[in-house]
Amino acid sequence: MSKKHIDPYWLIAFPQQTRGESRVGLQKLKDAIGGYGKVMDFKVPGNLKIGTLDSLMTLTESLNKIDAMIAMTLGKVAHTLEDLLGGKPAELDVEGKTANHYVEDFRWSFMKFKTSSSLQAITDAIASDVKKYEADIKKLTSTHHEVCQTLESIDRTDNGSLQVRPLGPIVKNKYEINPSPSLERLFVVVPTKKKDSFLTTYETMEASYKEKRAKKKKEEEDLKIEAQKAEVFKSIPELLGGIEDEKKRAEVLQGGAVYKHIADLLRKSAEVLKAGKLVPAADVKRRKAAGEDIGEHDAKLRLERDMDRMKDLLKDAIEKKLLPYENQAPNTTGAKHAVVDAVLTAEEFKVEKPIVDTCKKLVEKEYKEALMKIQMSELKLSKLSSAESKKQQNPNYIIDPPYIVPGSAEEIKEEEEFCLFSIVIMKKFKDDVLKICRERRFTIRPYKYDAEGERKHHKKKQQLLAEKKKTFNHAQLKCRHLYPEIFIGWMHIKAIRGFAE
Repeated sequence: MSKKHIDPYWLIAFPQQTRGESRVGLQKLKDAIGGYGKVMDFKVPGNLKIGTLDSLMTLTESLNKIDAMIAMTLGKVAHTLEDLLGGKPAELDVEGKTANHYVEDFRWSFMKFKTSSSLQAITDAIASDVKKYEADIKKLTSTHHEVCQTLESIDRTDNGSLQVRPLGPIVKNKYEINPSPSLERLFVVVPTKKKDSFLTTYETMEASYKEKRAKKKKEEEDLKIEAQKAEVFKSIPELLGGIEDEKKRAEVLQGGAVYKHIADLLRKSAEVLKAGKLVPAADVKRRKAAGEDIGEHDAKLRLERDMDRMKDLLKDAIEKKLLPYENQAPNTTGAKHAVVDAVLTAEEFKVEKPIVDTCKKLVEKEYKEALMKIQMSELKLSKLSSAESKKQQNPNYIIDPPYIVPGSAEEIKEEEEFCLFSIVIMKKFKDDVLKICRERRFTIRPYKYDAEGERKHHKKKQQLLAEKKKTFNHAQLKCRHLYPEIFIGWMHIKAIRGFAE
């Protein structure tokens, strides 16, 4: 059925009058309407089973809803078919006739709707069939739409910009992804308007990134020192307050891990002392405004005196920790590690006690293993410190090699909006290069040549195209087949309404 609706019809029921073989009532209606309309005989069997008055009343109430439901379903089926055909009008017939012709030539279908059944049973059967037909069509069209959406998604990707399009057909296997164990090739999508800028700066664009990273590192170190400063100036008075009293000293030394707390506080105090600026910023500002001495020198002397007192306390804490093992070697892994840690702490802060040497011999194997790890870590820090020192002495000294190999950029494809380049980078700096590109709105496209994957992608697309054609045929054939069935049921509902009312 095309977008053109069927002609409007009125179904009129009235008492029939006959005169011999003539139907006087019908003739009177034709005479009254004259040339303003066409009057046809809508033949309804006279032996339809009405049942009781109550059942007739119930049927009459439900017929309006069923009539509207079927009319809506008919419209949906016609609209669905037009959508499947891309908006083209679809001619739908009913038993080989146009819808208008079928209405004007309506005859009760005794094969489908037996008059031996009650009107309620006939009505329920028609409504049930229509709902089933609608569900069948909906299922088929839904399947077809899902296939179409999947294909559209693939087409959008395959025909999209260089930011999303598969690189296989463009790059293929022309480039070696890993030129060497330490190098890796990346594929970068650059906006065409930034092409010249990229080519002139890609070798040096890491410089600003390194500057920002160094600035951030410095800020983090400053924050760390400030936090340590606050902790040191808060914890030292708490630790050393009244420590000259033997009872108070004994209370402080309670617990096997107290030496760790003291050692940690000493380390942080040393870092604060090295960083300088011991007087809080607020006090510095206030004293400067008042023309007073900032007091940095006095603060330094106080901290050094407190550190000396903490070292004395540390000696007693380590001695107390090691005392249980003076005459008996530790017999568990945990105890051995605890003794090693105490011995190493004593050596770090130059605590000279006979018990330290005694316990070191008891855990000689574990001590050597721990000492080797510390030395390896210090060696790495020493190398880094040496490189930083050389960099300060000679600005041209290179601590790290360049992230991106100079002269490695190669243009692969240029389009209206984007260009595709390949660059070679140092593998160990890959994460840094990715961050730099993100900051500059360059897109890194991961790629690995996969002939089998591309073959599967092509095969999947062909399968979806075949599935699209198959589901289209099923859906449109179902619409063409079920539309007349629904229309016939609708006309019989109309006939039942006229008869019942």
